[in-house]
Amino acid sequence: MADAATPSGIDVIRVWALPDDFFARPTAEQFEAIRAVTAPATPLPGRRKPCRMAAMDEALVVLFFLVSLGLPWMLGLPFIYLLLAGSWTAVVGWLVLYVALATHPMPHSMRTSRLALAMARYLTFEVVLDRNDPDFAVMGTPAVDDHDYQRRRLPALFLGCPHGVFNYGAICWCCFSRWISGWQQRTGAAKVVLSVPGLRYMCPLIWLVPADRASLGATLREPLDFDERRGGTLGMVPDGIMGAFGSRAGLDTLLIGSRRGLMRICAEEGATVYASWFFGTTEHLTVLTDPFGLMERASRRMQAGIMGYYGRFGLPVPRRVAVTLVVAAVKSPKLVAPTAEQLEQLHRDVYVGGLERVYDSLKAYAGYPEQRIVIK
Repeated sequence: MADAATPSGIDVIRVWALPDDFFARPTAEQFEAIRAVTAPATPLPGRRKPCRMAAMDEALVVLFFLVSLGLPWMLGLPFIYLLLAGSWTAVVGWLVLYVALATHPMPHSMRTSRLALAMARYLTFEVVLDRNDPDFAVMGTPAVDDHDYQRRRLPALFLGCPHGVFNYGAICWCCFSRWISGWQQRTGAAKVVLSVPGLRYMCPLIWLVPADRASLGATLREPLDFDERRGGTLGMVPDGIMGAFGSRAGLDTLLIGSRRGLMRICAEEGATVYASWFFGTTEHLTVLTDPFGLMERASRRMQAGIMGYYGRFGLPVPRRVAVTLVVAAVKSPKLVAPTAEQLEQLHRDVYVGGLERVYDSLKAYAGYPEQRIVIK
C-alpha cells in the first residue's frame, strides 16, 4: 500500500502528475507510477490552483471541448435559420452533413490516449481516499487486481455527483479507474448521445450504455473478464437533467427527488454502490436557460439536455477549475423484489449516510472546508 499508514489514513492520488508514457508502460510499472503520485493528504485552506501543463496538451483539450460541446450549437442554430429562410436546398445539404457527422465511425476507446492524460491535467484531477475504510484500503495499489477482492465488491455502481452541465471529472475517472478501483467502467447515459454530432465524441471515453432499466441491469450482470478488467461495473450521474438545469457555481446541491430507480436496480443485483462527489464540477460551465422553462421541459421529454452554456473565454470550454473526487461505498443486499421501504432505506444509506459523511469528512482535503452539501 502506498504510504497508507499515515496518521489520518487519508491519501491523495494526484492523477494529473502521472508521466507522459503512463499508458505505454507494463502493468507493474503503471502501478508504480500510481504509487509515485500517491501521498498522505493534508487539509487545504482553499481551492487548489490548476497545475501547469504543456501548451500542446491544453490546446488538445480545448479543441476537444470546442468540438464536443460547440458542434451541436454550431449545427443547430444554422438549421433554424435555414428553415425560417426557406432555403430548402441548403437544408438538404445540412441534413447530409448532420447524418455524416452523426454516423461516421469512431474508435471504440480513447481511454489510453494522450487526450485522457491531457484532460487529467486540464482538470488537475485528484482522488482522495480514506484508507480507514476497508473498501478503499488497497485502491490504487496492485492489490486491486486480486480476484477475490473484485468478486466481493462486484457488481458495482459508481454514482458521479453532481451532474453540473457535464461532469468532466466523472469522464476523467473512466480513463483511470482501472488502476485505482482495479476495473474498467461503462457509463449509463441517454442513447441519443450516440447520434448527436460533437457529444458522441465523449462515448469512446465513457463507453456508453443506454440508460434504460434493462440495459443497466444487464451491464451489472455482465460476466467478469479478469483479463480485460471489465464486466459488472457501471457509472451513472444520478441527478440527470434536474442536476444539469439546477447547476450553480458555489452551490453543492444534489437533486434526486423521489426517484428510486437506480436503488431498485442496485438492490436487485446486490451491487456495491459508490457514491462519489466531484468537487469543482459546478464551476466549469455556466448554464443558460430560458425564463419560461421550455428548454428544461423539452429536455425531460427527449431525455437529453437542451441548454446553453459557456465557460472559459465565454466559449463552450470548461474553466480550469481543479477537480477532486471523494467517494463512499455502501453494499446493497441482493433482493428479488425490494419493497418501497427497503429502497428508501438504501437511498438513505447511500446518499444521506454515505455521501454526506464522506463529503463532510473529506471536503477540507479537497480545498472546500466551508462548503455544504444539500440533498433534495
